[in-house]
Amino acid sequence: MAEIFDKIIVYGFLSLVAAIMLLIISLPTAAAYFFYRWLRKKGIKYVGLIPLIIASVWTAYEAYTAIYPTDSFYFSEFKEVTLREAPKSATILQKEASYPGIHGDYCSASLIRVSSADYNILLNQLVVDKKIIKNKKGEIGGSSELYKVMGTLKPEQIIHSFSRSIPGEEDHYLSIGFLDDNKTIVISVCVT
Repeated sequence: MAEIFDKIIVYGFLSLVAAIMLLIISLPTAAAYFFYRWLRKKGIKYVGLIPLIIASVWTAYEAYTAIYPTDSFYFSEFKEVTLREAPKSATILQKEASYPGIHGDYCSASLIRVSSADYNILLNQLVVDKKIIKNKKGEIGGSSELYKVMGTLKPEQIIHSFSRSIPGEEDHYLSIGFLDDNKTIVISVCVT
């Protein structure tokens, strides 16, 4: 019974946090609405619609990208793991991220295709980088997001993997895996 009560409290708290975040994101729309009403009282009917529409679109975009991050989010995750910008040839094939928890905990994973040349350059750079640790073959942090982006690919197809730790942030698990096709890499980030 206590376990059910704890879950109710946690979900209630999460709902409250989500409502507060939505309220904060919606502030520009609310301000634009009151500006629109003020202009209408002054006899100016349509000018106030412009900021109201812009603010509404911005709010919807922010809410959407909070749930479904854009490719730039995954490229910044790439940089966090490798300490390098993503190659120009990089395209994201699959991506998945969990919604952040109360303390900012989340996991994200992306399957990225690069050219064979960029694949080999990045692999050679990571082998000699002292900030990055080479893992055993097939060893990469596991999360449901990682398994989703891997799809039909098998963990045995990861022939090289590396991980990186951040001093003072031991709850960050950053890893990259190189698949055996010589053009696909997988990035995994978990913050717990």
